[in-house]
Amino acid sequence: MTALRNVWAVLLREVAAYFLSPVAWIVITLFLLVNGATFSYFTSYFQGHPRQITLVVESLFGFALFWILPLSPILTMRLFAEEKRTGSLELLMTAPVTEAHVALGKFLAAQAFYCLIWASLLPFFAILDVLGEPDWGPILTTYTGVVFLGLLTNALGCLASAWTRNQLVSAIVALSGNLLLFYVTLAQGLIPADAIEVQRVLHYLSFTHHFDGDFFQGSLDVRYLFFYGSLAASLIFLSVLSLEARKWR
Repeated sequence: MTALRNVWAVLLREVAAYFLSPVAWIVITLFLLVNGATFSYFTSYFQGHPRQITLVVESLFGFALFWILPLSPILTMRLFAEEKRTGSLELLMTAPVTEAHVALGKFLAAQAFYCLIWASLLPFFAILDVLGEPDWGPILTTYTGVVFLGLLTNALGCLASAWTRNQLVSAIVALSGNLLLFYVTLAQGLIPADAIEVQRVLHYLSFTHHFDGDFFQGSLDVRYLFFYGSLAASLIFLSVLSLEARKWR
């Protein structure tokens, strides 16, 4: 119970810091403006099409997924780097909390704010529900995929922030890691078609294939969720080790 209270205290501290940060508000504003314009464009573009509602949902999610690349690096870049730079991390560690409590609390705060940003798309789907009858199956499975993918990208961002004192360096490292996940899809085109096992591994690692082949179709493959969750847990563990390494410097 003490561990849970400590994690919860760190989480509340970081969530409050997000709402006090202009960067967070800028990100939310841009996210709403860009996706609002995208929603308006696709509803007009597919007007009169017999599959208008479905096509709008697929197009909106397909475009919004590009936000995954920069979103987590922006949300996580300050978590440890800024506290290291100002020296407040040392002050935080004098409290009755462990490195694991701090790392987990900060990660969960980033994940909570990440989910809040993605929840801002829900009014668009509510509008579609009034105008027609969207298939909520693909919407729910895609949201599940986005949340679990966020576990991975936010954990990667936390680790990058724990490695450095510079927020910009943290964001660049995290963004590079996200791009590697994205480039797995491109790597499949370089592998011969007869290399079935290699193609299968790359397909399992490619989040674009996860969404195009499963989540967008209303299918929820637990293997992909396990992949995101287990890799995220490993990255958080490395973040804890990085924080503990301070004691040996």
